[in-house]
This record gives sequence, C-alpha cells and structure tokens, in this order.
Amino acid sequence: MKTYSSIVAGLLMGITAATPIVAQPLLAPGGQVCLQHNRMQSWHVLNDRQVDFTDLDRHHYIITMTPACRGITDPQAHLVFHTWENLQCLPIGEIIEVTSPVFGKTQCAVAGVQLNGPQLPGYGSSG
Repeated sequence: MKTYSSIVAGLLMGITAATPIVAQPLLAPGGQVCLQHNRMQSWHVLNDRQVDFTDLDRHHYIITMTPACRGITDPQAHLVFHTWENLQCLPIGEIIEVTSPVFGKTQCAVAGVQLNGPQLPGYGSSG
C-alpha cells in the first residue's frame, strides 16, 4: 500500500509541476505596467505614435511615443533603445532612435506604457 501511495503522490506532484502557470504581467513599483527589456519578444507598429510590444508570456503592451516617430512605419525600420537595460521596466522618457532607409535616423521618446488586453495565442500573433 505504501508503494501505491508513493506512486500516486509522485504522479500528482508531476502533474502539478507540469501544469503551466498563467503568467501575470509585471508591475513596477507604484503599480505601473512593466515591460522588461529581457522579456520583449516582438513588436508591431500600429501608427507613427504607437507600437504594440509582445513579451515572452504573450502579453501585449501599447507603447505611446512623442513626438511622432518618423520612419517607424517603414517595414525596414530598426529601433535602438539607448538606456533601457535588461531587467529594467521601459521608462517613460526613454529615447528611441528609429533608423529607416527613407528618413535616416530620427528620435522620439516613450510617453506611456499600457497593457493591451488579454494574452493572445501564439508568440507575437494578433489572432
């Protein structure tokens, strides 16, 4: 009977450990939404002022920028974050350099970070 109980207990522990835990979005001190640099997976431009970032847990964040980022809607655009470090939350005021073939190098700053709805299936997908 002891062997049977040990097997059942082991199976239950294994199932519990293998069950995925639904990750909650990170919050910075003060309750602000926190998008960590090391957790960023992909990004999709909505318009010249807003970008939808997806993290490793498939949470979507809308990053609002000011002024409008010229060239960010170009499919060949590259984003460079100068001071955003791995474990740091994306700070308001972070300067983003946008490099595109059409506009060259331009700069804009993060004006806001907000969570954009529930998790979506697939990494970086929108549906």
